[in-house]
Amino acid sequence: MNPTGTYPLATALSNLEIAARLLRYAGAMQGPAPKVATVARRPGWIAASAGLAGVVLGAVAVMLGQGSRPPAPAPVVTPHVVAVPDPAPTLADAVAQTRASVVSLRTPTGAGAGVIVDPAGWVVTNLHVVGDAAPGDGETTVRARFANGRELAAVIVVADRDEDLAVLRLVGDEGELFAAATMGESAALRVGESVFAIGNPRGLSHSVSAGIVSAVDRPAGNGASVPLLQLDASINVGNSGGPLFTLDGRLVGLVAARDRAAEGIAFALPIDHVHGFLRAVTDAGGRRSGALGIQLGLDRAVPPSVKQLGYEAGLVVAQVLDGGAAAKAGLRDGDVVVEVRGARLDAMATEPAALGRWFIDSVRATFPGERLELALVRDGEVQRLAVEMGAASDREQAFIDAEVVLGVQLDRKATRPTVVDAVGSRGLGRYGPSLRGSVVVGLLGRDVADLDGLGSLLGELRAVVRRGKGDLIAWIRLREPSGHETVLPITIE
Repeated sequence: MNPTGTYPLATALSNLEIAARLLRYAGAMQGPAPKVATVARRPGWIAASAGLAGVVLGAVAVMLGQGSRPPAPAPVVTPHVVAVPDPAPTLADAVAQTRASVVSLRTPTGAGAGVIVDPAGWVVTNLHVVGDAAPGDGETTVRARFANGRELAAVIVVADRDEDLAVLRLVGDEGELFAAATMGESAALRVGESVFAIGNPRGLSHSVSAGIVSAVDRPAGNGASVPLLQLDASINVGNSGGPLFTLDGRLVGLVAARDRAAEGIAFALPIDHVHGFLRAVTDAGGRRSGALGIQLGLDRAVPPSVKQLGYEAGLVVAQVLDGGAAAKAGLRDGDVVVEVRGARLDAMATEPAALGRWFIDSVRATFPGERLELALVRDGEVQRLAVEMGAASDREQAFIDAEVVLGVQLDRKATRPTVVDAVGSRGLGRYGPSLRGSVVVGLLGRDVADLDGLGSLLGELRAVVRRGKGDLIAWIRLREPSGHETVLPITIE
């Protein structure tokens, strides 16, 4: 073998000649059987010679072939492609995606933030952020600043003091469209989920603060019936009204408040409720309270099967009304409601009347289309249902507004709006039991002929109250059971 690692042709031919001689010698050995004495040594040698000849011939064939055939093609290797999943969204990506839908708001005396919820330039925020600007009077005392520094005037279109919500319209170029936030579902939020807020803390426009959802359906603690989202994000003065987003860029809340007595605790209004508010104020039928469509048996004791499951209190469903939200969700007569939005009723109250009042207020505080999560006991087992709330009828809304606005409970069996009792200390409520049996015959300087007429006027009054900046004085004309008419002033808070 030469230094290149190949045999010279002359060497290959010599080897071939040696192999031929060996084959001839092996053939000469064939013939009469040899003597035993000489055969004992030959078979191994002959086999070895034949094997050697095969090896040599094979080697020669290989060596000769190398010079006459092209090299074998290299094998084709098919790469194994592994699908790489899209990277998880980062906070920076989510901020870049949502920042254009956020505006910093400034009034002559305050500051906050808002979020664009419609490309036409509709902005939702807390009323207390823009409360010093008169709604609907055409004034442009509210200024909205974008992340790129552009500033526009904004006019208050809707203001609701009960909900602490306001809707503004940006005064942009004719036909201009704006970047609007993508609506999410606050009901789908999980404790521990990452969220972030964009606001205007202490005038620092479009500041971002991140954290997690610490709790859902946290009681507001300020008399409001709508539970809040609890956050651990850094929230300061000026964050109010600003949006709360998930890492996939969906709007899930509106920052409402922070706990002044604690560090790192803040609250946001669930976007499901805000969305319901927006539907209500744009619906031709006007604002309607949520309706569940059941009658409670407050005089019925909680069955032992409920307490065996660890619940000390509950509300018995006496009747499920046909066609109502509860019927559509699958509630049945005799079900016992033990949780609302994940909160146990025995943690609210144990006395049936107080518990019933809390439950009724919670239902009325919802908007049509908003979901209410309930846990109930049926046949000794806990079942969970999500009820899509319906809207109160005109007649039912009149009874609700009479309690909320006038502070009285009306007789449901009477055709005229007749007072059964006072409710609380607001409105006519402060006059107490002396009003029992009186009929409301006039409000806002107009006659009231029946319950529907009163309901219409109460709707107007409530709309005025929601847009107002202070308490209003209204005059109500009553016909007492004796037939004597009297006019009483009340303060509408």
